[in-house]
Amino acid sequence: MGNEVPQLTQRTDGTKDNQYESDDTEHGYCHFTRGDIKQIKRYTEEILQHERSTIQVKSDGTVIITPHPRQLPNEILARIIHHIDETTQPAYILFGSRHPDQQRDLHACTLVNRQFYALANPLLWQELEFHDTIHLQRLLDGLAASEQSLGNHVRKIQLNNVACTDAQLLLLMTHVRHLETLSLENVNFTNDFPPITNTSLQHLPRYCSQLTSLKLFNIGLSDATIRAIGQHCRRLCQLTLCGYLSDDGLATLASCPLQRLQLFHEDIENMLTEKMVMDMIRFQDLTHLDLSLFEPSSLIMTISNNKITTGVPWPHLKYLSLDLCYDIDDATLICFIKTHPHLQEIRLKEARALTDASLAAMAVSLCDLRRCIFEMMNGISSRGARQWIQNCQRLKRVQFRQCRQIKATDILETLDDDNSDYLCLDEHDIAKIRSG
Repeated sequence: MGNEVPQLTQRTDGTKDNQYESDDTEHGYCHFTRGDIKQIKRYTEEILQHERSTIQVKSDGTVIITPHPRQLPNEILARIIHHIDETTQPAYILFGSRHPDQQRDLHACTLVNRQFYALANPLLWQELEFHDTIHLQRLLDGLAASEQSLGNHVRKIQLNNVACTDAQLLLLMTHVRHLETLSLENVNFTNDFPPITNTSLQHLPRYCSQLTSLKLFNIGLSDATIRAIGQHCRRLCQLTLCGYLSDDGLATLASCPLQRLQLFHEDIENMLTEKMVMDMIRFQDLTHLDLSLFEPSSLIMTISNNKITTGVPWPHLKYLSLDLCYDIDDATLICFIKTHPHLQEIRLKEARALTDASLAAMAVSLCDLRRCIFEMMNGISSRGARQWIQNCQRLKRVQFRQCRQIKATDILETLDDDNSDYLCLDEHDIAKIRSG
């Protein structure tokens, strides 16, 4: 109908009956007389069913029907917008971030009408990612000028020091008090891009106490910052730290319901102490444990094995990744996996003392094992690996990296053995091995 208003207009031309005309271009021209009351009623009902309309009768007898744009039910609009927001993302998009095309589509939805705006705008603000300080400063200026508290919609932010300074981070956190996921990284250390430091980070937990996931890369946490996280972030389930952490750091996080813990250094090895492991054991809800460049890795298993009499540490553990495992032997690993039967993914690097006995124990004890990465495990053989694959019924993906005794054609004849230092078996390869 556009913006035209269909009207039933009364005319008198000297005849006995009053006459009515309709200029509704969609329903066609209609001419009624007073004797056509039923037809007028049917026409009116048709208009009302087609559009949400109002009827006005003027003093001179003119009847005006004004249609209003029919609103779709919010449930239908929500499905449309949800489809846009949940579109499959390319593999190169990290941290589950929304693809730029999705952001543009959501922005387009906000321009349709008020109903679309009300549903799409909060989603548009949910995830923010910046690549330079200019765009971040524009956001800060907009948040400061906004009367609608748009920052309350923000749930996820990804930043680095190229896009954010300490001063900007301090200002940003005051506007995003419902933030749930934050990823910060120092990627450049120059005079133009100074690093993000504890100057701002120590205030983050107080303003953003609803955090459930915190990832910090190349940022060393001070004692004051880690204490503030433990004090204020009582919903923190996922913590990733790449940088310095003091020996007492994990103890201050005892009140956080951590489920995923990832600690690593990129360039230097770090000592894993008995106190750090004992503090990790307090996180009984832990499902993912990832330690890189921490030694001795055996402490994770030996201390856990010694605690079995008082209750199994990490009874829900599904993912385990350890570097520098050269001090872990078969007996230690076998004892550990027997008490952690829910393991689905294992990554072990430099476990030089492990043999086929460990693989055989995995096949027996870990019925839900799905994925494994073994790197520089020189004690396992091709024959042992093949038998292990045949016996692990739920295994879907395996990688052998620089494992000296592993030869691709000994595991599956159809495999190419040109690159013996790296062997990746997918679900299709594993099915062939089981049927062979």
